[in-house]
Amino acid sequence: MVDKGSEGQGSRGSGRMPARSSEQIREWCDRSALPGERRELSDTAALLVAAGYLTPGGRAIVVRRISTGRPMPTVPAGFGDLRRLQRAIVQLEHQLSNPVVPSVVGAVMRNRLNGLQRRRDDARKHIVTAKGVLASGTRAIRRERRENIYLEIEERERLFSGLLCTPTPNVNSSGYVRRAGTAAIDRIAGVVGQVAAKSGNPQAGQWADQLLTTSRDAAQAGAPRSATFVDGYETLLFIAGHYYDRIVGNPAWRSDHFEVQRTQVNLHAELAEIAADVTGLRAVRIDLDRAKRNGGFDRTFAAQIDQRETTLRPVWSELIDRVQALGEVAHVVESAAVELQVLAEYNKAMTLDDRIDALIARSGDREISVGNTMRLTEQVRSGEEQLRIYRDVLQGNIARISPAVPRELPARYEPS
Repeated sequence: MVDKGSEGQGSRGSGRMPARSSEQIREWCDRSALPGERRELSDTAALLVAAGYLTPGGRAIVVRRISTGRPMPTVPAGFGDLRRLQRAIVQLEHQLSNPVVPSVVGAVMRNRLNGLQRRRDDARKHIVTAKGVLASGTRAIRRERRENIYLEIEERERLFSGLLCTPTPNVNSSGYVRRAGTAAIDRIAGVVGQVAAKSGNPQAGQWADQLLTTSRDAAQAGAPRSATFVDGYETLLFIAGHYYDRIVGNPAWRSDHFEVQRTQVNLHAELAEIAADVTGLRAVRIDLDRAKRNGGFDRTFAAQIDQRETTLRPVWSELIDRVQALGEVAHVVESAAVELQVLAEYNKAMTLDDRIDALIARSGDREISVGNTMRLTEQVRSGEEQLRIYRDVLQGNIARISPAVPRELPARYEPS
């Protein structure tokens, strides 16, 4: 996808966010939205963000495997699709929990929910089991444990739970049914309508219309003009992963020019640690809100909760500054990539100059070569003339050896 906002014009139309200030990132997090469309995070970035849900030991193993080029489990459709799948399951479960859902509509919704849950179970097998990716044999497991790169089953379960929360743009505005297109929506609407008609229950048809109107409108509305997220925490995680993809995906970062810088910072560990801090801060904030909601009637208790929230505010600011610093690195690397491209073209031009100078310097040699060629041609021509003479003489000799008219020998041959 390519940015269609004013931001894309400052990044050479490549769909990348230019360097932004901490205030701009804070504003994006407050609105839980980014201007323009955004491509989803890469599998590696999604895995590092999900590593924030692991224990410190498990997170270190994930970082170590990625840093050393070890394979990591993936899903065929991508982790963004996994997040939309989980979102659709949660929405259907919430709708089915409504006691006024008509039975005929509930049956269709439960059938749909069962299908989505089966797909989620299949994705879980890809992550937790990961055949051919993670060690499965006894000897292989022991070897990876000695190398401290073996991810235990419990950590894989946590990793899968984290991947279900992969920061994905517009996961709310585009339901999972919309990913299949309007045809899937129309088929579901048709099934619900048939069931409602056979049951004779008009409420079922009304409920079906309410259930599918939002998805149908979203499918027909076209592409969104901005990338929206669930909350500010997810927005910050996506921005961090986006900057990470911009850095590691840039050939300039992998070039010899930044060999020293690559040894000074481990971007994989940095993204995983940012994810862990953001995830931990969100968990604490949820607990504080729950405590204030349940015991806020006590002024003393509410004052203590407010004081703790005030203590956590610098942590949020520090996380924004860390992500902004990551964005500065991405901006510098991209600027360096442009300079390296110009330098490469300059080197090519210098090479052309050397080749032109070499051609000019060899012009005298070419003159000598032309003279030699002309003399050789004359020699060949004279040689051809001599060969013609030799050929005629040889032909005469052959004619004399083998006369064309046979001679009649005398009856008696005597020397004179």
